Amino acid sequence: MSLPAAEIVYRYLAPRSPLPGEPCDAIIGFGHFDLRIARHCGHLWQAGAAPRLIFTGGVGAGSADLGQPEATAFAATLRAEFPLIPTEALLIEPDSTNTGENVRFTLERARAAGWALDRVVLVATPFRQRRVMRTWQAQGPVGSIALASPPPSDFDQDIARFAEKQENLVAQLPGEIDRLISYANHGWITSETVPAEVLTAAHELRR
Repeated sequence: MSLPAAEIVYRYLAPRSPLPGEPCDAIIGFGHFDLRIARHCGHLWQAGAAPRLIFTGGVGAGSADLGQPEATAFAATLRAEFPLIPTEALLIEPDSTNTGENVRFTLERARAAGWALDRVVLVATPFRQRRVMRTWQAQGPVGSIALASPPPSDFDQDIARFAEKQENLVAQLPGEIDRLISYANHGWITSETVPAEVLTAAHELRR
């Protein structure tokens, strides 16, 4: 049985890499209202994926109810649920307002702290994971290796998670495909051919 159009697009947008065989330099959590990101970063740290964590994100339109920058909310969640993670292992970047700034400001903070970011695990809410990866590939350190590790989830779980915030995830999926194409044309992210099946599915969602 064929997948619904929305799930075809969702699966494309949410790539996942195998966990590294050896530790990376850092785990980077990209800001969102989805606090599962912070928890997943904590679990990755416990699993030895990297010795350091970075949370990046200011106050976003969809996360204003957090009452603080996304990175700060992530840090509070991490400290409450993973108290054994040392304070010095966490870097917070609370000023960025888009994915490009997430990457640029994170690099600036890491450079100031003397942290190398040659091998990183990138953690974003699933439907943004591909764009986060491609932004890092375009704007991160030359030759750096980035692995994708969105929080464990699936299409139905994310539909429900967004509905809790009175947001329609399905309605956002076609726009995310548009951004992958237009941002690549501007050079903001790396270029990648979107499969025809995904483009067709995104077109169906616009009807």
